[in-house]
Amino acid sequence: MKRALQVQLVPEEQCVKFATYLLTGEASHWWQRTRRIIQQGDDPITWDTFQEEFYKKYFLTSARTAKELELLQLKQGTMTVSEYTDKFEELFRFSRMCQGTPGDFGEWKCIKYEGGLRSDIYSSVGPMEIRTFSELVKKSKVAEECVKKAAWTQGQNSFRRPNNNNNNNASGRRFGKQLLNEQACTRCGSYHPGVPCKAGWGLCYSCGKPGHNASNCPERQRQGTGRAQQPRRVFTTSAIGAEGSETLI
Repeated sequence: MKRALQVQLVPEEQCVKFATYLLTGEASHWWQRTRRIIQQGDDPITWDTFQEEFYKKYFLTSARTAKELELLQLKQGTMTVSEYTDKFEELFRFSRMCQGTPGDFGEWKCIKYEGGLRSDIYSSVGPMEIRTFSELVKKSKVAEECVKKAAWTQGQNSFRRPNNNNNNNASGRRFGKQLLNEQACTRCGSYHPGVPCKAGWGLCYSCGKPGHNASNCPERQRQGTGRAQQPRRVFTTSAIGAEGSETLI
């Protein structure tokens, strides 16, 4: 019924007349009886009063209590601010808190609404302590757009940020390769830092003298001969045959 009135752009002061015109049968008779009871003099019946009486008659108390509990537990979660606002308004009209004038429940409505917002949005609108519902919804939508823009900017920066680890690894490889190139001998290609290269000069790699190579180096041969001629010592526990021998112990 309320949706039909909104589509037809019915002014709020005319909503009761249009709504009761749509009632038929038993509902029409019920309203005639109820109007005589609640109407005082010539004062018009407000739309809020009509809704309250209508829900009392055609909305079970248990169902209404369930709606109130759902409102108390309502959180924005993955909903947009617009979706959350629509759901909040839908449940709020069933709450006993919304009975009476907006001045009676306006502050509570704002506190409950902002308490269900996501933390990233509440952190922006909560400190403002807005107690006008329409203004609170407006500021919440602005905060939502700011959060979206900040998330998008952060994502773009993360995508463009260079990989420092790869750069460091590449620099390390270049530095290591540079050190190897500096240590390698330009004559023979071997690594002998601090030692003159003997390649191409006919010098022995063993003793460093010319005229031979390491395989027939006289110095190495003399050292080998000296080791071969050195007498070996023999250990014995018998005195027989030990006399006159310098190699026996």
